[in-house]
This record gives sequence, C-alpha cells and structure tokens, in this order.
Amino acid sequence: MSAESITHTSTPRTQFESTLNVWVAEWISENCVRPWEVTAEEVGAVEGENLRIDLIVRQKARMPAAVEFEFGSPAVDDAKRLIGHTLKDGAGPFTVLLAVGYDEETKNDDRLRFHRRLSSNEPFMQVQIVSQRNGGNGGSTVWPDKPLRANAEDLMAYIEYLQAPQEVIDAQSQQTASEIRAAGLMLHEAISMSRGLGDETLEALRELTGVQGKPNGASNGNGKTQGSKKSGRDLHAVETVCAIWLVAIDLQNDLARNSARMREMGLLSTHLVRDDGFFARLTATPLLTQWRLIADVNYLPVVELGISALSTCASFVAEVSQVLERLHALSERINSVQTKHVYNFAGELWQRLVPDREERAAHYTKPHVAELLATLAAERFNDLDAGTVGKLNILDAACGTGTLIGAGERAIRRKYWKAGGRDKNLHRERMENHIFAMDVNGIAGTLTAKRLTDMDLERDYTRSQIAVITHPAGSLMLLDPGTTGVSHVLGYKGVTPTPGPGGDTGVFHIADGSIDLALMNPPYSRPRRGRRQETTNLAPLRSAARRRGYDMSHGNAGLATDFGDLSNIRLKPGGVFAHVLPLTAARASSWQKWRAQLERDFGEIVVITAPESMSADTNIGEMLVIATKERGARRQDRGQRELLCVNLDRDFTTLPEGYAIAKEIARIHRDSTGGVLSFGTYTRFKQTKRGNPWSAVGSSDNEVTSVVQVFINGEAWNPDTNVKTVFAVPMSTLGVGANSGPTHDLIGHLRDGDGRGAFEWTPLAELVNAPAQQSLWSADAKSQTSILTVPTHGGLIVDEGLANRMVQQRSKWFIKRNMRWTSQATTVAFTAREAHGGTSWNALLGGTDEAMQAVAIFYNSIFGGLILHAYGSIQQTGRARLQVAAIAGLHCPAFNADSPDADRARTIAAEHFDELSRMELMPFASCIIDENRHKIDSVAADMMGLDPEDSEIRAMLDRYRYLFARQPNVNGGQKRHLDALRRYEAERGLA
Repeated sequence: MSAESITHTSTPRTQFESTLNVWVAEWISENCVRPWEVTAEEVGAVEGENLRIDLIVRQKARMPAAVEFEFGSPAVDDAKRLIGHTLKDGAGPFTVLLAVGYDEETKNDDRLRFHRRLSSNEPFMQVQIVSQRNGGNGGSTVWPDKPLRANAEDLMAYIEYLQAPQEVIDAQSQQTASEIRAAGLMLHEAISMSRGLGDETLEALRELTGVQGKPNGASNGNGKTQGSKKSGRDLHAVETVCAIWLVAIDLQNDLARNSARMREMGLLSTHLVRDDGFFARLTATPLLTQWRLIADVNYLPVVELGISALSTCASFVAEVSQVLERLHALSERINSVQTKHVYNFAGELWQRLVPDREERAAHYTKPHVAELLATLAAERFNDLDAGTVGKLNILDAACGTGTLIGAGERAIRRKYWKAGGRDKNLHRERMENHIFAMDVNGIAGTLTAKRLTDMDLERDYTRSQIAVITHPAGSLMLLDPGTTGVSHVLGYKGVTPTPGPGGDTGVFHIADGSIDLALMNPPYSRPRRGRRQETTNLAPLRSAARRRGYDMSHGNAGLATDFGDLSNIRLKPGGVFAHVLPLTAARASSWQKWRAQLERDFGEIVVITAPESMSADTNIGEMLVIATKERGARRQDRGQRELLCVNLDRDFTTLPEGYAIAKEIARIHRDSTGGVLSFGTYTRFKQTKRGNPWSAVGSSDNEVTSVVQVFINGEAWNPDTNVKTVFAVPMSTLGVGANSGPTHDLIGHLRDGDGRGAFEWTPLAELVNAPAQQSLWSADAKSQTSILTVPTHGGLIVDEGLANRMVQQRSKWFIKRNMRWTSQATTVAFTAREAHGGTSWNALLGGTDEAMQAVAIFYNSIFGGLILHAYGSIQQTGRARLQVAAIAGLHCPAFNADSPDADRARTIAAEHFDELSRMELMPFASCIIDENRHKIDSVAADMMGLDPEDSEIRAMLDRYRYLFARQPNVNGGQKRHLDALRRYEAERGLA
C-alpha cells in the first residue's frame, strides 16, 4: 500500500490489494474462534483524520488491533502514520501495529486460492512490528530489522498480542505494584497498632503466606534490630495477602461478567456488593459470601487462600474495608485494559514480593521468554489433528505463578484452532484432565490457577489438577517412576472430585510416560553458602530413577538435573522437553551426565542463548533447551547426536518478539548447517562423544564454532579458502597425558581466611625470607605475563598431615581455570621448581616435561585459546571459567603418544621452549597485535605438522586470531581491545 493511499491523495490505491484485505477479513471472520469483529478498508474510523485502515480487529473491552498491508514488503510507513491516532469510538491510541507484506505471487490469486493459502497455513506474508518509542515522544521503532515470514496462524497470534500493548502492560504493572505496596503498608500499620490481637493476626498471616524466611527489610527503624526484621517479614506477608485478595476480587468480577451459571447462582460483582454495603464500601462479610459461592462451583484453587486471609483479618473492619476499596478500584483498572489473556498482573507482582528468592532459587521466567519457549515447543505438535492436540498433557512441576504453563497452554490452544478444533468446552476439558501444575508454595498454585482460569471465563470447570506438594522432596517425588498419585490438590476441598484409578479422591495421577509437554524453569539451588535446600529425602528417589535408567542427577549441578530426570520419566515417546536452565549446563563437567542422557534419550535438540538472563533478577547466563523424546520409540538415532544452537545477539522484551523468534527458529531447514537470523545466528553441530561440552552454545560466531569443531576432529580449517589440513598429531584430551592436582580447598587458605587446607598463604613481598612452600595462589596479571611464571605466595604449615600429602602433589605445570582474556596472558604456566596450585591455578600432574612443554605451547597459542574459550563457561564478560573436573576433558593433541609425529612435536617444543617461555606476552585478547604470541602460534602450528612459512597457513593463523579477538566474551567490550581490533580491520580492509 502506498504512502499516498492512506491519506487519500490523488494517487489511487491498488484495487487488488484492497480486495486481498477484504478476503483476509472474511477468512478471519469465518475461521477464527475468537470473538472478533473484523473490518477491512475502513474509512473515517480515526478521530480527526480521514485515514483508511486496512484491517481493524475489535473485541469487547480490549484494545483494537490495526494491520496495514501492501505487496512485496511490509507496510511499515503506513503503520507509522497510524501511531498515536485514536479511533472515533475513543479506543486507542494505537501504540503498536502490525505491518504486513503480501508475496507478489498472490496478485494472481482468486478468492478460493487466496483462502486456501490462509487455511493451509502457507507462509506467504512478511511481517514487522511498528511500535511507539519512548511513550510517544520519539517517533516509532520497527522490529525486526528484516521482515519475518508469516502464515495465517501467525497473523492471528500477532493480532492477539496487539490487543495487549507492552507499554500498557508495563504502565499497569507499575501501578499494580505501587497499589499493592500501599495497601499492604496501610493494613500492616493498622494490625501492628492492635496489640495482642494484632500479633496473633500477623503470625497467622505469616503462616498462611509461608513468609518465615529471611526478612525483606523493614519499613521503619534500624534494620539490624530483631523488631525491624519481624516487621519486614510481617509487611511482606500482608503485601502478599493484598495480592491474594486482588486475585479473588478480580476473579469475582470476571465471573460476574462472563459466567451465566455464576450469575444464575447469585454472584455479584464487587461494584454491586459495594453498593449494597454500609456507606457503599466493601466489607469482609458480604465479600466472603461471594467468594464462598465461587468456591462451591470449584474455583477454590483461586479463592481458598483469599477466604482464609480475609476471615483472619475480618476483625479490623475499617482498615480492611479501606484496603478492599483500593483493591476494588485496582481490579477495575486492570480489567479496563483487558490484557489478562496474555498477562497476569497479580501473578507477576507476587513473584517480585518473595523476599528470599535467591535462597529459594525462586526466580521466575520472564513472560516474553516463556512465550518463546512455549511457542517453539508447541511447534513440535504441528502435524497432529485437532482431537489429539486438545488432549495433549502439559506438565510444569515447578510452576511458580504459572507464567510458563500459561504460555504453554496458549500455544497448545493456538495449535488446536489451527488444526480446525472448535469445541467450545475445550477449556473445561483441559483444566479438568490435561493440565498438571505443581509447586511447593500454595500461593503459587493459587495464582497459577487464576492465570489458567483467565483463558476462558465463560466455561466453568469442576476440578483442576494443580497441587501444592507437601512431600519432603517436593515435586521430585515423581523421580520414582512407580509414584503416580499427587495429593493436596487445590480445588478438591469441599467438593466431590472425580475418583482416581483407585477410587481415591483429592488425588490426580501422572503415570510414567503420560506427558506430552514438560515445560519448566526448575530451581537451580543446591545446599551451599548457607542456602537451604527446599527438598529433602532425595536419595531414595534418585536411586529409584537410576534403577530405571534415568541418571541426570548431580549434586554440584543442583536440583535442575533432578527435574531433567523427572521430565524424562513422565514424558511419553514423542513428548517435548522444554526447560529454562543455567548456561553452565552446556559446558560444566557436573552437567556431563545430564547432557549425555539428553543426547541419548532425545532428538531434535535446540539450545537458545541470549544476552539477557531468561529468569528475572538472576543476572546469570541461562539457556532454553527444547528436545523431543525418542526413548521408547521404535526408531532411535544411534549415531552422533546433532544439536541446533541458536545464539540471540540482542535483547528482546515483548511477547510478540518472543513469539516471532520462536517461529523463525522453527522454520530453520533441517539441512541447514548454520546461518544468520533476524535476531542472531544459528549453527548445527554434532557431538563427537556423548556428554561432551556444547561448545557452540553462547557463541554468536558460527565461524568460530566451526573452527573449533574441526579442531576436535583433528584438522585445521581455513574459513577463507575452505581448505582443511589434517593435524600430524591426532587430537586427544589433556587427561590422557596428565592428571589434575588438588584444588585450593586442600592446599590452603589466605592469611586470615577460613582455616581450611594445609597451609596459610602470605604474599611473598610481605615475607622477610623465602619460604620452603611456595604457591601460585593468585592470578597476577601484572607479573604472570610469560609461560615461565614465579609463585606469588609463601605458605606456613597449619596441618602437618595434610601438608605432607600436598607436598607429594606439587608440580611445575599449571593450568589457568579462571582465564580473564582482557588482562591475563598465560593459560598454562611453568615454574622453575615445584610449587603448589592456588585459587586460579590448578596443578597438572604426571605428564613428562617433554610432553608438557608441547602442551604449554599449544594452550598458549591461538589453537589453545579457541579451545579454552569454547569449553570454558562464558557467563561472565571477558572471562572463561573452567571447572576442575573439566580439565581432563579438554581437547589437546596427543603429545605423549609413542609415534614419530608426536616425537617430532616434542622435539620442536623442546627446541623453542626456553625462548618462548621467557617472552613477555600481552593479554590474550590482544593476540592480533602481539608479535610474541604470533611466534608461539607459529611453533604450535609446526608441532601440528602445519608449515608456518606457508602463506596459506600464515593467513589461516591471522584469521584465527581475528576471529578470537572479535568475540565479545574475549575483548569484554574494553576500549583498548576494541580500538586495536578496529585498527587491525582498517589496515586489512575488514571493517
């Protein structure tokens, strides 16, 4: 559509484009189950302007959605012109629009052919999202930079998101948080002033809300006093109660508007209850009557806690009434924006109110991340018919407030509608039989129930399968494949549920191999540094899982590995595993069993990383893992396991962005080995050995990933010429030639430290005489600039027996476990006489000096730098962390082998080692300009059978150094390294 057409200038619009727009509106009206009023080519709808809008979708009480179309490319300019405009009926203003481009081939369509494209979900459109910038003060933004392919399913999904603009959600979220905190403070102060009864009430509220942990800070007084700590817990408990009441009020109003059955039973909105109340105010007694009426139908999972809390506080008549009035007004504001089909304000807020989330590992999934994970997981169900999709079982065994399972359920329903499903009772069927959610916290279960209830308020359900897990192991009770019954189910109290297989009530069953989608953000916690572990009695459950061949669990990796086993046990063949996990799972040795089992039992593995954390407030590297279960299926891939690694190179913040990213990933062709997407890069790689670190995860550079993969296969590859050369010395692992020495916990501790270990270490500069025991205790970037490195600390024996053991494990060879590429120069160090390791340096034991010289040269060359970067954990900018247990698995040429080529490599290393070991090196991130590093690279190449004098080999080494130096995790974004990189690029015409 031309820019002129929207303003009705003299240039006529393309008649056929208008026809297509009308056909789109007709098709949506005929095929969409949503209660939408769709109009095309509407003129005069905009206040104060004579603008034509290609497509408007209206729905009662929701924001209108507008779509602009044109041939060839998305109608971005037309969409921009509508930003900020309001419809004549007062709806708006438009803050986000969808710009769509029809493929040129549609110009030849008739109505039947065009409708077939829509019905068959053919991706014949391109889309971009046009949004208002900075609250309307800065023009508009377009996402993504390059249009995305889209089909009819996508078009309707985007329209649904447009009904809930992100800035509306953000503004209402801030207001909701402010109101809840204000209401909580008001009620807390009133209860606190009432001695005796007030103390009892606060204690009851703490117990009801589970707020017994560390305080979240007091509203008044000195934070160090016991009184203020108690006040902090009490205030949090009261704030949580206010969030629970808001949820109950919100449900009451929703049902009063939408449920004919509830209205027939006498349910009133809070507005009508308020009008009938004393001085037209909400009070506890009539409100409790309404909530108990709701509970009788079995919305008990949502209102049970609200009833208990309101009954507990009912004595504080005036104060409770004031709080309820505020919450009533807040509920009306929330309902006025009508975004609950994709967002739950109280649910998202409550998770922010948890004061000890770090201790509990109770961080929740960001909504836009949940949308990405759920949408991509649901793409695995594309080929199913509507009846099968409607009966898919979905499980979240750590559901929190339902952000993930809510997104998953929305995605499944989209697939149901796409497959032609039209059953009006789908909501009841799924709530009663196919959605399984569990958490150790009752409030989380309540809010999950509310989030799921919001999906269809016109269909009452008589039971649900949402449980508060009271077992000491929490949801991990399901690690025992023989356990199926889950009790303490929300929604059974006071009603007669449908009996389980054994005639039991108040129980639902999750049989081994019964789940289609296991969608979770499991807790990562493990008992360390005072953090308590929420689950206990895990040993017998892990043993039961292990006996059945499920063995992902590892104590150092934490509970997330156990939830991996749980999902594997409960998933049926063909079921989908979709977890949010720490980035360490991709590379850390403690996750090796988890990776190995996932690779053995699952196929079509996709791993997604992003610059941001996937969970709120964690500030740690995380990833999304999606895979399809093959264990138990007739056909299994017994060869090398292939993984698709997607690395997002920019943050995304909105629900439609999460959806769009998922859909583009789903469209990556199975035969594509790598490429660039609208939001990052992707690469496929095969594991050479089951459980190996996933080196491509977290790297946005496909070239680097490919280079390292070729290294592992024993070859050098020049990306510029695509020439591969086999290494003379085959690749092995470092553990074949040397063992890792003891960690710093056993070696000792710093002076005034915690007292563990054999020695107390003091900096050498502070000692008058050189001690007999010396150690590379710290990584000193100023002094440790060469392969030959001197110790930094001297030790005083504090445990004679342990010291004797440690002396036997001294070494002259050390590997750097916490490499800071931006400041440190040496990855493997050599000392003139034996010394101990340290917090950053780990001793290498058992290797001959001849072989270790070759190892030191290799790892300080660009070859070793690329390998260490690929296999070290890279959550921290400019740094690669390596777990002690992972050292043995590092890829390294077999320099210790009894072969002519290995002997030649050792000879070359010996001839050059003295010179190379004393050269002062720049930080590894400066490898492109460090001539001494270039000399090491040349010797390393020679050791590997590559001629360093050959121009192609020199060009290849230059390319390797450039690839390495431009990695964000290598240069750390530091100006000095980036400047050097720019100069290098300018000199060689690479900019």
